[in-house]
Amino acid sequence: MRIKRLLLRNFRQFYGDCVLEFEVDDQTRITVIHGENGAGKTSLLNAFKWVLYGHTDFDTGEQTILNELVLSQTKPGEIAELFLELEFEHEGAVYTVSRKQEYRRVGEGLEAEAIGKSVPSVTWVDASGKFQRSQNPSSQINQLIPEKMHSYFFFNGERIEKLANVSAAGEIRDAIRTLMGLEIVERASDHLGRLVIKDLRKEASETASSDYRELLSRQEKAVDERRRHEEARDTAEANRVGYQNEIDAINAAYEGIADVKAKAEQRRSLENENQSVKDDLEELRQARMEAIAQTGALAFLKDSITSVSEKLEDCRRRGELPYKIRRTFVDDLLHEGTCICGSELAEGTAQRKAVEAYRDRATGEDLEAAFTETVSNLRAMPRERERLYKQITAWSAKEAELKQRLKEISQALDEISSTLGSSEIEDVKRLEERRTELGRLQADEQLKIAKASDAIKQYDEELAGIRKEIEKVKSKSEKEDVARRRLEFAEDCKSLVDGLHEALAEETRKRLSERVNETFQSILRKDFYAEIDPDYTLKIFKDLPGIGKQPVSEKSTGENQVISLSFIASLVSLAKERKQAKGSFFKGGVFPIIMDSPFGALDREYREKIAEHIPQLADQVVIFASNSQWSKEVDGKCRPYIGKEYSLVYHAPKSTGREENNSYVKRTDGPEFTKIEEGYLGR
Repeated sequence: MRIKRLLLRNFRQFYGDCVLEFEVDDQTRITVIHGENGAGKTSLLNAFKWVLYGHTDFDTGEQTILNELVLSQTKPGEIAELFLELEFEHEGAVYTVSRKQEYRRVGEGLEAEAIGKSVPSVTWVDASGKFQRSQNPSSQINQLIPEKMHSYFFFNGERIEKLANVSAAGEIRDAIRTLMGLEIVERASDHLGRLVIKDLRKEASETASSDYRELLSRQEKAVDERRRHEEARDTAEANRVGYQNEIDAINAAYEGIADVKAKAEQRRSLENENQSVKDDLEELRQARMEAIAQTGALAFLKDSITSVSEKLEDCRRRGELPYKIRRTFVDDLLHEGTCICGSELAEGTAQRKAVEAYRDRATGEDLEAAFTETVSNLRAMPRERERLYKQITAWSAKEAELKQRLKEISQALDEISSTLGSSEIEDVKRLEERRTELGRLQADEQLKIAKASDAIKQYDEELAGIRKEIEKVKSKSEKEDVARRRLEFAEDCKSLVDGLHEALAEETRKRLSERVNETFQSILRKDFYAEIDPDYTLKIFKDLPGIGKQPVSEKSTGENQVISLSFIASLVSLAKERKQAKGSFFKGGVFPIIMDSPFGALDREYREKIAEHIPQLADQVVIFASNSQWSKEVDGKCRPYIGKEYSLVYHAPKSTGREENNSYVKRTDGPEFTKIEEGYLGR
């Protein structure tokens, strides 16, 4: 997919018809749009979202997306039109997506009411030149560019670091699932479970014997209850993430208030450390459980080790274990019929009976080997037991240390919260009250998640038990047998599909994690490495001498932005790779990247490194940047790949402040608006 053209008519700052043409050449794949703050860069980013999906990310929602200048020229009661049109190439066809919204001016002020809902349209000309129109535009758009994925193709660089937060794990999991086609497998599993198996279970119950029917009834109830708890867990998780996003927004607001910025940054650092300490505690718990599962019995075997060792030693002294003569040696003498002294060992003779008596007392090789191994293990057990005790003692000390640190962090966080909550700045006080409330709500949702997860586990165990009981019940008729085999086949199919989904998701996670690390290490100047962990969280690690792999909890905004950008670049790259692989199961796709302010939170060195990698991010890259962000280093790295370049000239209302004009800001007597001029005016 490559974007060719965007037409804006009366959208936000853009008055009348404003057109952007985008570069689609393989070499000059970058389009840069320059503009100062307030000129409309973020509005342009939202224009893509509105024309495709009918919504934006503005804090004020869709109420203020109509241009104020055209509204001021519209008489009260009359109608003004907002219109966007996006043209792009995709798999040999040229698509045109448009969306229109009419507004009626209300009263003498600059207020307007929307008339109905926005109207989308999708048309395309296929490779043969045939023109077609979609009967279901919204569905078609979602097939071309999934709405769930839009934040990865159209993103705000100043907020992108949120992907590095633990709360973004669900977004990352969904991105992998959607872009790589894993939703197809999920839908297959859901269809089998909700519809096919449910119907077949009902059919089997109609022909079943009483005992089999009872088991099917129990199974159906358990499945329904499990699904109910699963839905409750997913709802609670969505709520938890929503609360976290609001908390993140409050944190960002704090960092914009000079008087509390330091406290907000300190709290963010403490919260990162808090999560890191909790992760360490969980790793310690897992390691202790594994060690106890493998060697925990040693704690109860002290007396047994001593008594068994003494018993075996007594047998050894008496020559019983191992015996001084091997059984194979005696067997060879009897087979040859001659003793070592030269006497014949004929059948029935006293000499043969004497040798046979030795044979009965001799030990076999297996018993002797077992004796030797047992003695060796018994000698090692006291040392292993002592080592276990020392390790448990060390773990207990480490656990106490970590819990103490958690307590200190909690106290420090409470103190910060108390300070902010009693602030004389009313906005800060209000934000802190809301943040505290969100924390309580989030804790409630976390409790719901834990309870639902535990219930799901119990129902899984119950269903496994019912399945075993069903296997013991014999069919009473041929009709029952057929219905039963159909049901079992459908259940086996669902189990196979679920296993396939898990394997594909894990394979994709690992491959994407490798790609993220490659990109991350090529940009970052520190000796860190990145990965997507099994919980789908973007994490940064470092190796400490004598300790090994440790998470980096103190990450700068720039480092978070680098790892997030590495994830998006890797996701787009892997999607393209999967799309081009013939016979691949994954859907994949070729997508552009459109980014607003990708250099905002970065220092000079990081800006230069990211700018160096931008041309390789995707087949088409669109960048919105202010003059301060578009430094000489960035320009030098991107210039050879730039095909199109525009400047946003902002016409600002005259004020009592500075009135002089410059290349990017002009003064006007009326409402604000922005013009799009080709070229870069900042040189």
